[in-house]
Amino acid sequence: TPLQEMRYFILYLKGMLMGAADLVPGVSGGTLALITGIYKELLESINAVSLENFKLLKTKGVLVVWKKINGPFLLAVFGGIISSILLLSRLLEWLIENEPIGLWSFFFGLLIASILYLSKSELTLKPLNILYLILGGLISFLVTQLNGGSNQSSLWYLFLSGFIGISAMILPGLSGAYILFIMGVYQTILSNVRQAQDLLFEFDQDKFILVASILGVFILGIVVGLKVFSKFLSWLLNRYPERSIAVLIGLMFGALHKVWPWQNKVVDTIDKSYAVLPSEYSGGNPEILTAIIFMVLGFLILFLIEKSKAIISR
Repeated sequence: TPLQEMRYFILYLKGMLMGAADLVPGVSGGTLALITGIYKELLESINAVSLENFKLLKTKGVLVVWKKINGPFLLAVFGGIISSILLLSRLLEWLIENEPIGLWSFFFGLLIASILYLSKSELTLKPLNILYLILGGLISFLVTQLNGGSNQSSLWYLFLSGFIGISAMILPGLSGAYILFIMGVYQTILSNVRQAQDLLFEFDQDKFILVASILGVFILGIVVGLKVFSKFLSWLLNRYPERSIAVLIGLMFGALHKVWPWQNKVVDTIDKSYAVLPSEYSGGNPEILTAIIFMVLGFLILFLIEKSKAIISR
């Protein structure tokens, strides 16, 4: 029906937003899943992709299994994520390099609006919930203080990076891309995604084998990590819904300083930086008007996301 088609198109767009967020160190695709209202369904659908359900193929047929694993939903969301990574990886790299204040302002506005919205709609301010909120904030803040590791590209390490990276990607507030950066594989993965795109136009067998082995092992780590971690998160959300949401909002809050638009580099380091006031910014023009416009745009995007939720829930 037209309404169903609209639902899957909106889910595809939400997947694209998640994919774009996952590409940026400091921003989490899990945050976008949570604020767009698909987080719980996403975890439950991933959990449904099990050996037990696939065993039903012989007796029940493809359509029954496809429905059991919520196939149309997974196809729309992951289709959006993959499209976004393939289409936007170069653009986001360019924006991080050339328009950092506008980009980070947009994500900062989106994150602030998300925290306010989720705190209002999903949380009651009981003392225990506040404690879990602070705990989530502390965990997130401490993780973002870790230094970036040296570049690693051994296959077992790439598998481990995929496993841990995807765990962070589906956790709001913890950036999978930032975890990959800390583990020293962010540039390796990004350059191999680019090389895979180049191979579509100019095939080279040796290059293909190298890229396929690196990305293949990394993706295997992602698949295993996604399955293990989503099961644990689903259990937490079902067993302790308010406390889990409190921790998730805390994780988002603790990561705010990483997406603050004005960052000064730490002397004698390549990628370490700290948040400062616009007046103390040492990177040139603080572009305050640009920052305000993009922060407001981040707020407006959340408003549009909330409107789309109303369409889907009809």
